[in-house]
Amino acid sequence: MKKTSIKKSLPRLTKIMMLILILLILPADLWLQLTLQHHNQMESSMELFGQVEQLIESNTEILQHEEEEFKDMCIRAAEMAAYIIRQDVTALEDMDKMKEMAEKLNVEEIHFFTPQGEIVAGTDPEYYGYTLYSGEQMDFFLPMLEDRSLKLCQEITANTPEGKPMQYAAVWMEDGSGIVQIGMSPEHHLQMVNHNRLQAIFSEIPYDLRGYLHIVDASDNTVVASSDQQMVGTDMSELINEMTWEEDSVFFHSYIDGEKFCVYAKLYDEYILIRSYISFYPTMTGVISAVLVFIYMIVATIVVISIIGWYIKKRISNNLDQIVNDLKKIEEGDLENIKLHTNIAEFDELIFYINQLLKSIRLNWFKMINFVNVGNIPVGIFEFNQFYKKMFHNERLLEILGIDKNGFDDTELLKIVRHKIHEAETSLINKDEKIYRYQKKNQSVYLRIEKHTDEQSITYYITDVSVWWTELNMLKEKSYTDSLTKLYNRRGFKNIMNELFEQSENIGMGVMIVVDADGLKKVNDIYGHRAGDRYLKRIAEFIKSSVGEKAVCARFGGDEFVMFVYGFDSETEIEQMINQLKKHRGIVFISDEEQTITIEYSIGTALYPKEGNNYHILMNIADKKMYQEKLDRKR
Repeated sequence: MKKTSIKKSLPRLTKIMMLILILLILPADLWLQLTLQHHNQMESSMELFGQVEQLIESNTEILQHEEEEFKDMCIRAAEMAAYIIRQDVTALEDMDKMKEMAEKLNVEEIHFFTPQGEIVAGTDPEYYGYTLYSGEQMDFFLPMLEDRSLKLCQEITANTPEGKPMQYAAVWMEDGSGIVQIGMSPEHHLQMVNHNRLQAIFSEIPYDLRGYLHIVDASDNTVVASSDQQMVGTDMSELINEMTWEEDSVFFHSYIDGEKFCVYAKLYDEYILIRSYISFYPTMTGVISAVLVFIYMIVATIVVISIIGWYIKKRISNNLDQIVNDLKKIEEGDLENIKLHTNIAEFDELIFYINQLLKSIRLNWFKMINFVNVGNIPVGIFEFNQFYKKMFHNERLLEILGIDKNGFDDTELLKIVRHKIHEAETSLINKDEKIYRYQKKNQSVYLRIEKHTDEQSITYYITDVSVWWTELNMLKEKSYTDSLTKLYNRRGFKNIMNELFEQSENIGMGVMIVVDADGLKKVNDIYGHRAGDRYLKRIAEFIKSSVGEKAVCARFGGDEFVMFVYGFDSETEIEQMINQLKKHRGIVFISDEEQTITIEYSIGTALYPKEGNNYHILMNIADKKMYQEKLDRKR
């Protein structure tokens, strides 16, 4: 076969290939760009729809939570009304006092029932004479006649004469003299929460400026929320009628206000989620991309051909001659030759001399071994050939392991090295980083040990990483600590608690304590945030001095502290410790001519394992108790 010259064949082949590439790539690129644009729009739309669904669901849960809180608010209002009536029984006979009480409690109605269940007083005389037996609305509270410990709150219902939505709650008077019922209108409150639920979606989800996101009520095809505020309230029936629902999502092209859009839609609950893109942009992007590719390829073709021509003419031939001359200088050895033939004269000549170079590699290997052994390489290397029963190591390995080789032959040294490495491997500190603790002359050091095994040998690469590991752990400790109080921060507390509860058998009896500073805002407002910081630090000092050594104490941020104290033998010991913590309340913090400020804080507790064996549950219980104590202390 006739050999060809690279000087002639490569430029010619380059021209042909570049021309073919241009003809093939341009139409394919245009089609691909349009396809990818639609695919990316589809994926991003589905992803965005998923986020919208999650946020709608999340905000629905928030609405339910708001409804529960509103019920609690009604119960508390009823309790407060009962308390006020007990303090001033004459209010039952004074309509103005009853209405004034309703206004202060922010309720619409107050009714007083006799122990037999008859309304005899209240803000609305038209209800006088009604009883708990007067219809389905009143029947809800009948169980209170049998059980005076009940505190009931009815679901939103229409009051009898006006049909106005109301939330009714009732509690017994503490002395059993009657039942107090209040009525609150939840309409404004729930409308505000429902309105904010949809509006919040568009404040929390980013979207493409060239695309629009709409949420449509499926019952009347009206836009209830949109990234384009002008679209809110628009009837989308014409667009929705074009949709053919084979699954729960569709894609099609349509005109909106005279402009063509790519439309992606999905059904979710009572909504239709719609995302629209102006069709012009994908087409324009594809055309621009194709034009840029064409220009790039033309320029690239000219540049590549010019460079190849120059490079072959000026560089390759001269460089090859130089490489051949250099390779001739190291011609020795007897390794097998490379049997490849390229039919290109220059490369075949180069391969010939590479074959000569291969002969010298084996000799160079022995030189490399000697270099590694005597060199100052910062990695300890140990290789044991299991077939030949021979060992290789460098001096740095002995230095890292603290081995003095004087007085030992190779066999004894091999045993010592293997024993030391095995000793280090028994103290794994970090599996991912392959970090081990090693006792070097009665001093703990940290080693990274990499192990490689093949058919004949085992090789260890050992590095002393003590300085790096120590600094890394110091940084980790700092990341777990609150800089102001030197207690754990939220992250540190959770990590320590997770580790502690993995070995819960060592906890014994314990208590979760939540502490919340009561007077911080007042200190900040009057004396500034520096004084507020000192206020928090004093509370942290009281916590440290009260809880003892077996405690995990943290500042959760702001004025909230959380601690878990364990290792107790009885609840009496726990109570004594909590009382010690409470004794610090009332200590004077600042005293001047105008006023005296004392350190005050509210405390909530939850016993382990009596009230829960999961620290998250204990924190929730303790937090609720703390909140209740705060309310009681304010009263």
